[in-house]
Amino acid sequence: MLDGAEAYDAVCIAGATASGKSALAMAVAEGVDGTIINADSMQVYRGMPIITASPSASLGAEDYTAIPHKLFGYVAPETRYSQAQWLGDARNAIAECRAENRLPLLVGGTGLYFKAAFEGIAPIPDIPPNARAEAQAILESAGVEGLHQRLLEVDADLAHRLAPSDRQRVLRGMEVWLATGTPLSQWQKQPKQGALGGRMLKIYLRPPRTTLYARIEARFDAMLEQGAEDEVKALLAKGLDENLPAMKALGVKALTASINGTMPRAEAITEAKRDSRRYAKRQFTWFDHQYAADMTISDCLTPASVKTATKMILTQLKKTI
Repeated sequence: MLDGAEAYDAVCIAGATASGKSALAMAVAEGVDGTIINADSMQVYRGMPIITASPSASLGAEDYTAIPHKLFGYVAPETRYSQAQWLGDARNAIAECRAENRLPLLVGGTGLYFKAAFEGIAPIPDIPPNARAEAQAILESAGVEGLHQRLLEVDADLAHRLAPSDRQRVLRGMEVWLATGTPLSQWQKQPKQGALGGRMLKIYLRPPRTTLYARIEARFDAMLEQGAEDEVKALLAKGLDENLPAMKALGVKALTASINGTMPRAEAITEAKRDSRRYAKRQFTWFDHQYAADMTISDCLTPASVKTATKMILTQLKKTI
C-alpha cells in the first residue's frame, strides 16, 4: 500500500455513467496497491458486462485482470439484489482488502449504494418467500394501481410518496407489510445501521454535461459493436420477468423491442441513448446534492487528464490526518 494511504480506510470514486470512473480507478489502484469494489447496481449482474459497461468489457481482459476487482458480475440476473445485500457484500470485500493489505476503492454511479456506505440503512427484516408470493399475487390480480390502493390502506405515508405506477417500490412496501405487520415507512424511521465507517476520500467526477452526453452516445455505439444485442438476446432466452432489476439496465428495454420486432433498430438505439442521457442527468442531481465530495474533478477525463487526476489523488492520500 502507498505510504501514508493507511490514513484512509477507503477511496470512493463516484459520478455519472460514462464519466471515466473505471479508467481513473485503475490508475489510482495501481498507485496504491488498491482493489476496486463495485458500487454500481447493474454491474453486479452476471452475463451483462457489455450493456452495463462493466470494467471487464470497457477495459479489456488484460487491463481488467491487472488489478483485483470485487462484486462485479457475480449475481444471477434472476435475483432481486438489494441495497442491503450490497452493503453486506461490500463490508466483506473491504475486510478482504484489509487482510491483503490493499486499499479498497468503492467505484460506481449508484448513489444509494454510497448513501448506505456512509450512513447505513434502516434495519428492515428479510422478506420470506411466502410474503413475496402473496404480494406478487395481489399485483397480478389487481394490477400495480390496485396494489397501490391496497398499500394506501396499510401504509399511507409510503403510498403517498410513491407514484401508483412505481411497481417495484409499491411491491416492496406491500411485501414488508405482509412480512412484518409494520409499515415500511415506520421501518424507515428507525435509526440506520451498518455504515461502513472509517475515513473515506470521496472523489466526484463531474465532467461538462454536453461533453458527457457525447461520450454516452459514442460508448453505446461501441457497446453495439462489442455485442450488446447478443447479451440482451441471452437475457431474453432465459425468459426473465421484464420487471426484474437486471432487465431495467440502460439499453435493455429498447434493444428488447428491436430484437422482438416492435421497434426499428435505429429508433431503439436513439431511445437507449436518450434514456442514458436522462439517467446521467439524474445522477448529476443526486451527487450534486447528496455526495459530500472531498475532491471534484470537472474535466472530461482523457488519458492525459487521468494522469493529472491520479497524481492529485495520490498526493491527497499521502497526507496524514
